[in-house]
Amino acid sequence: MPKKILKPLIISAFLFFSIFTAGYAAAATLDISPSGDNFKIGDTFDVHIHINSPDATVNAAQATFQFTPDVLEVAGIDREGSIFSFWLQEPEFSNDAGTVSFAGGSPNGSAGQSLQVITINFRAKGNGVAILGFIDGAVTAADGSGTNVLTNLDSAQITVSPQGAVPVQPGLPPAAQPPTEVPPPVQIEREPTPAQDLPEAPIVDVPLYPDSEKWYNVSSSFLAKWQLPGDITNVATAINKDPAFNPTKSEGLFDNKSFARLDDGVWYLHVRFRNEIGWGPAIHYRLGVDTVPPAPFEVSSSSGFVTDSPNPTLNFSTTDQLSGLDYYYARIDNQELITIEDIDGGSFTLPLLAPGKHTVIVGAQDKAGNRTEDLNQFEILPIESPKIVSFSRDVFIGEGGLNVDGTSLADVSIIISVKDQAGNIVYTVTTKADESGKWAAKLDQPLKKGKYYLEVKAQDNRGALSLSVKSDLISVRTRPIMVIGEFEITQLHLIIGLALILLFGFFAGWYLNHLAETQKARKALISQRDIANVFNILESDIDQALKSYIDKVVDEREASEIEFLLKRIHTNIKRMQKYIIEEIKGINR
Repeated sequence: MPKKILKPLIISAFLFFSIFTAGYAAAATLDISPSGDNFKIGDTFDVHIHINSPDATVNAAQATFQFTPDVLEVAGIDREGSIFSFWLQEPEFSNDAGTVSFAGGSPNGSAGQSLQVITINFRAKGNGVAILGFIDGAVTAADGSGTNVLTNLDSAQITVSPQGAVPVQPGLPPAAQPPTEVPPPVQIEREPTPAQDLPEAPIVDVPLYPDSEKWYNVSSSFLAKWQLPGDITNVATAINKDPAFNPTKSEGLFDNKSFARLDDGVWYLHVRFRNEIGWGPAIHYRLGVDTVPPAPFEVSSSSGFVTDSPNPTLNFSTTDQLSGLDYYYARIDNQELITIEDIDGGSFTLPLLAPGKHTVIVGAQDKAGNRTEDLNQFEILPIESPKIVSFSRDVFIGEGGLNVDGTSLADVSIIISVKDQAGNIVYTVTTKADESGKWAAKLDQPLKKGKYYLEVKAQDNRGALSLSVKSDLISVRTRPIMVIGEFEITQLHLIIGLALILLFGFFAGWYLNHLAETQKARKALISQRDIANVFNILESDIDQALKSYIDKVVDEREASEIEFLLKRIHTNIKRMQKYIIEEIKGINR
């Protein structure tokens, strides 16, 4: 495939993983580690491309690296010591464009602070300042998904000038020489105090490598510092692989000095003080640098990667040539890491696994913190699932009494879980199947009102599980007080019924009273009308009688008329008395 087409495809693949797997917690950076920062025209020097990924295990990276072509040119690219064993795009460079690009990967994952990718050999060809930096990149985690964990792209600056290179240290073979040093330290000017004896050995502090007994997986320029007693006049330093080297060449008076990055191996930083009496003893500060992960390895399984064994035994072995292995570890389905202390045994029995597919990562970590991992997929086959034959479909609140029975393989444990409709486990019980595979259980724990179901699975004496089977929904409800036909009457029904009867009685009483009051009002109105009519008649008769007697003289005719009127008045009064009494009685009825 043409390179013009291949490169965009590679970049697109890395960007795809970057976009669709964002959010991964661990982080990695692409770092630039030049062997110095000041050179003269014609000098050659190396720039190491490292991945800094102490937390995330990575297995692929792609990047385009840019440099200033007027000042520098690439003389070659070295892949020796790279964590990548294959290349999707071979490392290549263009001195015209000032670029270096690559895309590499490995079947095994690696983790560390200075994982070697490639080494670029540069030649200084022109005066000026050259900028080195990445213009794009991606680093993918060995998590089975290709998660892009790259969070930072490094840069550096190189100065090319007429200055000469730092001379090598006399008396040491080329292989024991450290890389090119950084600029000399800042000198201190002061008057020394009188010396009483030879100086003592310095106490050196190296922040990047704080413990001289340990190994470190970081390779970068570093600072060493020390306290200067008042009588010191000169300091001599050296860094090499000789544990007993005594520097004798004074470099002036200073209390700290920067050193260039170190290649892997054991180095010794020598610092020595001098006063007016002479040179004191040197301190030989050990610097253990190991940036190479343990050798890649493959995991095998005694029972295979598709097995009915619930806890397969894994076999593996690897070596670490420099700092040595510290421990192995395993991680199952992104759960907590399991440390395997036995680095000589090379085997590990997995904990019990549920049926299905599982991702198992086995890693080896050396004493510098570098890691190599191998990722494998296991499929745990289930045993035969049990069958639910019958179960209680109706259970009453607070009573328990949930019965279930079924069949399964003989002599297996039956694990029964009661779950609510949301799938939350309410409680779990275990029973045993007999020799014929029959099993039964009574679940007496009271349940609240609602809908539930049973989830049942089998487990044999190895711990191997079956797939779960589920029952239909179980209704937990209030126990009825009586049953009329198909209608169940519960205590709640009785309470509601009594409340309805009381409510109906109250309404009926109010309504009847309202009718009675309305009837009384109607009768009273009629009585008022009738009484008024009677009084009108009486009033008319009385007026007629008085009219006949208006002249105070009563003749026989008038007397007869007055007598008639008085008798009628008397009769009407009797009737009115009886009527009024009856009407009043009628109103009160």
